Amino acid sequence: MQFDINIIEIELSSLCNAKCSGCMRTMLDNRKIDYYKGNLPLDSIIDWFDPLDLSETKIKMCGVLGDPMINPELYEIVFYLLFEKNVRDLEMSTNGGTRSTQFWKDLGLLSKQSDKRFYIHWAIDGVTKNDYRENVALDRVWDNVHAYHSTGGHSIWQYIIFDYNEDEVETARAKAKEYGMKFATRVSWRNTSEKSKVTSKAANKIDSDTYEVVEKRARTKQYKDAKIVCRHKVKGELYIGANKRLWPCCHLYDESVAQKTNDIKHLYENIGHNFNDLTKRSINDIIEGEWFKNELEASWNKTHPLHLPRCYLTCGDEGKRAVIKNVE
Repeated sequence: MQFDINIIEIELSSLCNAKCSGCMRTMLDNRKIDYYKGNLPLDSIIDWFDPLDLSETKIKMCGVLGDPMINPELYEIVFYLLFEKNVRDLEMSTNGGTRSTQFWKDLGLLSKQSDKRFYIHWAIDGVTKNDYRENVALDRVWDNVHAYHSTGGHSIWQYIIFDYNEDEVETARAKAKEYGMKFATRVSWRNTSEKSKVTSKAANKIDSDTYEVVEKRARTKQYKDAKIVCRHKVKGELYIGANKRLWPCCHLYDESVAQKTNDIKHLYENIGHNFNDLTKRSINDIIEGEWFKNELEASWNKTHPLHLPRCYLTCGDEGKRAVIKNVE
């Protein structure tokens, strides 16, 4: 059966201006763990995407490590995806704290000219305080928000609920209305971690067990049935990391760069380091390969030799730990 590509998430950069405590890049830097630091070039994206019909595909420019605004070819990449590949939708997640107001005005025009197929997903977690987004100046963010909307830009404000900003939700909702932005609240279960610098009681409503408790259960296989709801299989998602590796989802890419276990190393040793390398193989070749087509799902069985505990950790128990997102 052919895999229908419905959503592709692209990490345009592994670099960022922020130092969010829950971000994998921040944690890697704190642990002094090496990882690829750089940007995806436009030429590579053209090589990968030119053979594909993306007219019914949504592209998400987000990522595990970086902010897409850091990529020096961002404008050209957006233009290519919108007007040469004619993608269905193009969503860019950003903390909004970089680039000039003129650059944001230019992006706003692209949003308008594409009939709002291109839109910004603002990652702003507070109106007067943005504690989670360390190193991001809110005054500059609001200047950029204003500049983007002044030329007709379309956007959604995603507001992660933490204990420190819960009292500003209504103020944020009103501010979003002023700009004509959609407003979305988000609650993420990973913020139950005992190591979280910024706490979120709301996250405990997703799963009363903390991240550490479920992670131990996953790593030691102390569960009966995985009951995995896989975004790759259910929603037709793919993920491209800044290191030019193709994964079924952001979670397995995150697992690969985290280097907390030998699970991904074991996978490479058994099926080869080139199985998901976009410098060696095309997107279609990779997703038609044995691991993507058959072995991934087979490995959800905890007795499988290539079992990846991360699949249960993030998507097991019928997907109960998925992010709760309410768009208004």
